[in-house]
Amino acid sequence: MLKSPQKLAVEIGGTFTDIILFEDDGNHPKLTTLKVPSTPRQPEKGVLAGVDQLDVAWGEMHDVLHGSTVATNAVLERKGVPTALVVTKGFQDILEIQRGDKTNIYDIFYRRSLPVVPREWVIPISERLDVGGDVLIPLAEDEVRAAVPKLVQAGIQAVAVCFLHSYRSSQHEDRVRTIIEEIAPDLLVLTSSELLPQFREYERASTAAMSAYISPIMSHYVGKLTDQLRDRGFGGSLFITQSNGGVLPANAIRREVVRTLLSGPAAGVTGAIYAAEHAGFKNIITFDMGGTSTDVCLINDGQPLITTENQLNNLPVAVPMIDIATVGAGGGSIATIDRYGMMHVGPESAGADPGPACYGHGGKSPTVTDANVARGIIRPKTFAGGNFKLDAEAAASVIDALGEDLKMSPGEAAEAVTRIVEANMTQAIRLVSTQRGYDPRDYVLVAYGGAGPIHAASVANELGITRVLVPPHAGVLSAFGLLVADIARDYVQTDVALAADLSPSDFQAKIEVLATKARGEFETHGFRADELKLFAGLDVRYQGQAFELPISVNPSAVTSEFVTSRLHDAHRKRYGFAFENESAEVVNYRLKVVIPRKTKDVSANVNVAGTLVCEEGSILLDGSARNTLFCKSESLRPDSRIAGPAVLEADTSTCFIPENWTARLMESGSVLLERNI
Repeated sequence: MLKSPQKLAVEIGGTFTDIILFEDDGNHPKLTTLKVPSTPRQPEKGVLAGVDQLDVAWGEMHDVLHGSTVATNAVLERKGVPTALVVTKGFQDILEIQRGDKTNIYDIFYRRSLPVVPREWVIPISERLDVGGDVLIPLAEDEVRAAVPKLVQAGIQAVAVCFLHSYRSSQHEDRVRTIIEEIAPDLLVLTSSELLPQFREYERASTAAMSAYISPIMSHYVGKLTDQLRDRGFGGSLFITQSNGGVLPANAIRREVVRTLLSGPAAGVTGAIYAAEHAGFKNIITFDMGGTSTDVCLINDGQPLITTENQLNNLPVAVPMIDIATVGAGGGSIATIDRYGMMHVGPESAGADPGPACYGHGGKSPTVTDANVARGIIRPKTFAGGNFKLDAEAAASVIDALGEDLKMSPGEAAEAVTRIVEANMTQAIRLVSTQRGYDPRDYVLVAYGGAGPIHAASVANELGITRVLVPPHAGVLSAFGLLVADIARDYVQTDVALAADLSPSDFQAKIEVLATKARGEFETHGFRADELKLFAGLDVRYQGQAFELPISVNPSAVTSEFVTSRLHDAHRKRYGFAFENESAEVVNYRLKVVIPRKTKDVSANVNVAGTLVCEEGSILLDGSARNTLFCKSESLRPDSRIAGPAVLEADTSTCFIPENWTARLMESGSVLLERNI
């Protein structure tokens, strides 16, 4: 159980690793923050190098909460382990055929993404269940036994099993796992019915194969990290963040590593929701700009949208994830010129190694960070609290060269880089708002990440948004999100039936099956049943439709009439109309199990006394040098009002206040930027 007054939160990003040490002295919690360069080739190296800089009493540390890009990078870079997939005979091309849609309909050279399991290691086995889960063709166990030695000889390290209709009955998949583990106990075997008992065999097969592909990599990484922490005297529990925004004990993740994909941005959303609610806002758009990418998410009434229609490298991952849109626009995004003389910014990034030219690690390409240094918005001597020195001459050199290629002055080139990257990020926000029927002007933009507060107000101007919230510790908010994230796990079961054919007791019974499973699993991880909070939902559609819409339900009061009415409402909200005379069909039963975080209020201390510390400088703005105030964020007081153009400098981020905007400190510790109308 997460009950320690001391916790360590670590989140690995593409460029920086963010670390927060939480200490509770009995009065107001203390947060110590740190940003260190990520080490992509050995992720644990950067983590340990960072935590060793902190004064950590490992013997008193009970919980380490960790978010990592290890699993995601293993898929993107195709560095998982050799993996096999066992399927129903006749379905060995399931990963190759995929779906009929194209991600770019105008690309005449379009090629589907290669699956993580090559066809030669998709093993067809004679067996067949019908749609109800009854056996049509018995499992050919001899075929399974004959295949295992070949897999071992070929160096296969993990096996996923996905049979047709196994979501209705796991008997054949379970038997295959038993046989393989008896013959080759060192092989990791994952079954789709355990991971995702949900219909649509391609998505289920892809999710199971991907989880098997990366599970040994993540398990090895977590094992190494745990051993290193134990060597330092850590005797507590390690928790891993998931893509649904919650955390789970590390030992619960081994067979479900796929749930950690794209989890870093989810932790940031959790932290943004917490900060926004403490500032009095529940309808927000999160804006997380780091070194490699920008992630945005729309939040209604404090709740993020959840989707199961996720893709990584154009391959489906059907576990529930916070619905986040990502664009390759970060501080390290590289500015390039195409053969037609047009400039592009991103998606290629300088990353952590070598990083932007101003980092002084050998980077030779102009990046967004270099442009902000050249404009004077980022000052080399005060960047990251003065703990990370920048090379202004190197930044100027690459921006000058870019300007020469574009036949622009260096200042024009620097501002062009920032305008283009801001246009890219603006489009990402439109994707999650206007394209889904939400008006961004009705929302507060919550800016975080090392680079988010620099560009947020300019992006807000383009969208008509009049308020931007910059949370405390904005540069490490993803790590902060780990501190306030709930323990959570999602369960699903497909059982297709018309709502009119189901009685209230039918709904209750099916959801109770999931609840019983959840209680048993959480008990094995040391949690009591009375700690769990259960939230039920259904995926429903009109009879004959191909896709479903999620609705939330109260299991003790759900009726077919209620389900039909909620489907009409959901369909009308999503598509603008409803089929009032059509029958509702229930497809999936869902259950979200949550153990709420019991961490004390970890809002920032507000400076109610002292002097506002500012100094004058200049920045490049609209083609000319402008006198600008540079103020220390930690010196802000509730009565402070800073009119733009101005820059707020904090240890983990920099915030730019444009003209016609004013910044003030809120009681929650967040800084609110408001546009003067």
